[in-house]
Amino acid sequence: MSLKTEQFLDDAFFTESEPRLFTTGAYLVPMRITTDGKERFVWIVDEFKDDTYLDGELCTPNVYSDDFKNMIEDE
Repeated sequence: MSLKTEQFLDDAFFTESEPRLFTTGAYLVPMRITTDGKERFVWIVDEFKDDTYLDGELCTPNVYSDDFKNMIEDE
């Protein structure tokens, strides 16, 4: 089941769904989310490695940004 489906079923949306990237390598870490006293876990990217793609084109994503527009670096 996808994260988007899980969020819909739990009626707890905490992420954006676009843009959707594909990566051949990333370090993932679990993140604990507590909603209404119920704990859930989700994998989040800690660091990207190797190539990452957006619409079939190479891109450079940022793991953390103060603005949604800066989540992908302009090349």
